Amino acid sequence: MSQKSSLYRTIEILKHLNEGKKLCVTQLSQIYEVSDRTIRRDFELIRELFGDFMSKEGECYQAYKKVLLEEVLSATDLMTLANIVNIFGITSKESVISDKTQALIKKSMSVYDFKSRPFENMKNREVIKQLEHAIKFNKEVKIVYRTERFVGKRNFHPYKILFLNENFYIVGENVSKSKFEFLRISLVDEVIATKKTFFVHKDMTDFIKRIQTPWAVFGRDETTVRLRVDSSIRRYFILKKYLPSQEVVAHFDNGDIEVQYKVSNLKELEELVIKWLPKIRVMYPRPLKKLVKKSLEKKLKGLLNSH
Repeated sequence: MSQKSSLYRTIEILKHLNEGKKLCVTQLSQIYEVSDRTIRRDFELIRELFGDFMSKEGECYQAYKKVLLEEVLSATDLMTLANIVNIFGITSKESVISDKTQALIKKSMSVYDFKSRPFENMKNREVIKQLEHAIKFNKEVKIVYRTERFVGKRNFHPYKILFLNENFYIVGENVSKSKFEFLRISLVDEVIATKKTFFVHKDMTDFIKRIQTPWAVFGRDETTVRLRVDSSIRRYFILKKYLPSQEVVAHFDNGDIEVQYKVSNLKELEELVIKWLPKIRVMYPRPLKKLVKKSLEKKLKGLLNSH
C-alpha cells in the first residue's frame, strides 16, 4: 500500500476506532508504511482533538465511546445549504429544496449555529436567475458591473457561480477583452440577455475545477509552495485543508510538519501565511517571502500613519 496523507490516515484510524476495532501501533505502521513514532503521534493528536474516548493497552488502542463525525459533517452541509437559501432570498414557495431536506435543515439549526457566514446579501434575485439560465444554456450575456470607481459593460460568457472567501462570483470569459474574469455578483447591476450562444472551452472548465481563491490566474503554470508549520498549530493543518491542494509532505522529530500547495498566484497564500505568523515559515519559494514582507511593511506603515 502506498503511503497516504496524514489527514487520510487519521480519518481512517478514527473510523476504525468508531467501529470498535482494536488498533495496534506496529500493525498500523506497516499498513501505512510510516514509523511507529508517526502512528503514536496520530493517536496523540486524536486524543488532543477529541478528548479521552479510547483506552490503551500496551501498544494497542480501543475506543469505549464513539466520536460523532458523520453527524457533524451532515449538519455542516445542511447549514451551508441553509445559508445559501437565506442569502439568495429564496422563499419557501420558490425553493427547490424538498420538504424532507427543509426539515433536516431546521433540525440541524436547533443544535448548530454557524457564526462564520457569508456577509453578502443577494437582494437582486433576478440577476441570479438570469445568470443561472445563461450558464445552463451557454448563453452570452451583457453585464453591467459597478465598482466604487466606475460602471462598465462587458459581453460575457458565464461558466459557473463560485463561492470564494465569503463572496459569490460569476466566472467566465470577458468577450470584450478575450480574458478569463472573476466578477463579484453583488456588484452586478444588470444582466442583459443576448441571442448568442458560446462554445465551452475545456481549458477554462478545467481551470475552474482547480480554482482555490479569487486570485487564481488563468493560463499561468502552477507554482509549488512549501511551508513549515510549528508543532503547536499543526493540528489545524492536519484536520483542515486551507486550500484544496494542501498536502502534508513531511513530519519532523520536534512535531513540526511541512505542508505543500500548488497555486497559480503566490498571492493566494499571502493571507494564510500572515495569519499564522510567527508559527509558520516559508520554505519555498523565495518570492513568497518577499511578497509577505512587502505586505507587512505596507500594513505597518498604514498603522503608523493613522495617528
